[in-house]
Amino acid sequence: MILQILYGCLATIGFGILFDIPKKLIKEVGLSGGVGWGGYIIIMNLYASPVAATFVASVLIGIMGEYFARSTKSPVTMFTIPAIMPLVPGITSYRAIKALIDGENKAALELGILTIGIAIAIASGLIIVISLFRIKKQRL
Repeated sequence: MILQILYGCLATIGFGILFDIPKKLIKEVGLSGGVGWGGYIIIMNLYASPVAATFVASVLIGIMGEYFARSTKSPVTMFTIPAIMPLVPGITSYRAIKALIDGENKAALELGILTIGIAIAIASGLIIVISLFRIKKQRL
């Protein structure tokens, strides 16, 4: 599990470099991705639900992004976008399209629904955290 979290950190750092994140923020970007991936792994081991695991991971990434954005006075997207990238359901959408091309309609539908569920989990997890932090900021 520790090795997988390390790989999550490295993947996030790779996306951070790809997206031209400032070098001084690379550690925070990697930590955001590692925490998010760690949450994903824990939920997958407990419930085996990719949608729930992705939701929890995106909430954790959103919280880490908000924290690091405030502490470094940088935009939240510097931390959330690279950290979310390992959660994007690329292989699931590929398998859905492949099943559709192969004429396996039932498998294509199941994988398509899973892909949409994961995408909604990513978006809703981030939106909830960002909204709660904005409400909190307005009340202060």
